[in-house]
Amino acid sequence: MLAFSRPSTFREWAWLGLATLWLGAWLEPSGTVVEQVLRAAGVLVTGAFVAVSLAWRAPLFRRAVVALGLAAVALGLWCAALRLDWPELKSAVARDVARSLTDLATQADAAGGQDSGDLLRQMGNGAATWAALMPALLWLNALAGVVLGWWLYYRIATRPFGDPPAPFATFRFSDQVVWLPVLGLGLVLLHTPPVLHDVGGNLLLVATALYAARGLAVVRAGAGRLPRVTTAFVTVVALFLLPFVLGGLTLLGLADTWLDFRRRPASPATGGFDR
Repeated sequence: MLAFSRPSTFREWAWLGLATLWLGAWLEPSGTVVEQVLRAAGVLVTGAFVAVSLAWRAPLFRRAVVALGLAAVALGLWCAALRLDWPELKSAVARDVARSLTDLATQADAAGGQDSGDLLRQMGNGAATWAALMPALLWLNALAGVVLGWWLYYRIATRPFGDPPAPFATFRFSDQVVWLPVLGLGLVLLHTPPVLHDVGGNLLLVATALYAARGLAVVRAGAGRLPRVTTAFVTVVALFLLPFVLGGLTLLGLADTWLDFRRRPASPATGGFDR
């Protein structure tokens, strides 16, 4: 995006040069099949988002979702051309995850962290589960990367395209997304083939993350009216109760679909008198 924004300042050219050098080093053709798939996904997401942003003036989240959808289709076609099916890719991801966690556990043992090593080994035993959720994790990481990239772009470019990123407190999406967790839960609970079971798990993870982010946006909008000391105290407490907090944020995001907590009630009529 910076290259299409007619860069004219040293800051813009410096960032553009650094990004080009980093991209060249990152695209070095080496590594496992999983690393190659991740590189291909990064290139396709970046290209799709730039193309969509140049051709369509829409909110950031909507452009990002459309770009990720186009990139997913292109990545699926790329894997099909290489004869790389989902079971094979999932097995490769599980092997890489298990090997990485085993190496980390060995390093933790050498450093005297026996408890950490045992925890990493237990996580390695669930490598197949992490592998099955790789599409959702990749989608969420790509979404976060696109949003962060747009945020940085608007702070670097002198003449940026489109509208600036909206405040996080206003984050919302279509109410029809509520069918996403319903479909995912149905595919997980029903006796479906393994592929459809994996699809359901990924849909549930994406929906949970989106609604947790929406719930956090609701909290952020309300926290603006609280003293900073109170906000800081609540944040510290929430870190110790993170699993419960994430569940609460997800439920809050779901409830916001119908209740719209950020809607400001209209001021009552006063008949022309200020009271």
